[in-house]
Amino acid sequence: MTPTASPDPRDDEHVPDGSSLMGFLHVLKKGHIALVGREAAHRRFEQVHTRAHARQYIEELMPQLMHERNRRRHAS
Repeated sequence: MTPTASPDPRDDEHVPDGSSLMGFLHVLKKGHIALVGREAAHRRFEQVHTRAHARQYIEELMPQLMHERNRRRHAS
C-alpha cells in the first residue's frame, strides 16, 4: 500500500493575484501556449482557482514542458 500525501490545509485557498505562485503559473501557461496554442492553454489555465488546482496544473504541465525542453536540447 502506497502512502498518500496528506492534504494541505491551504488547498481550498484561492491563489492570490500578484503572488509568486501566480507568477510561476503564468510562466507555465506561457510554455503551455507554445505547446498547444493560446486557446487550449487559456481554457486549461481558467480552471485554476485554488492552491489545489495550482498543484494539479503544475503536476500536469511540468512533465510535458520538461519533455519538450529535452527534445529541443537533443535536436540541436
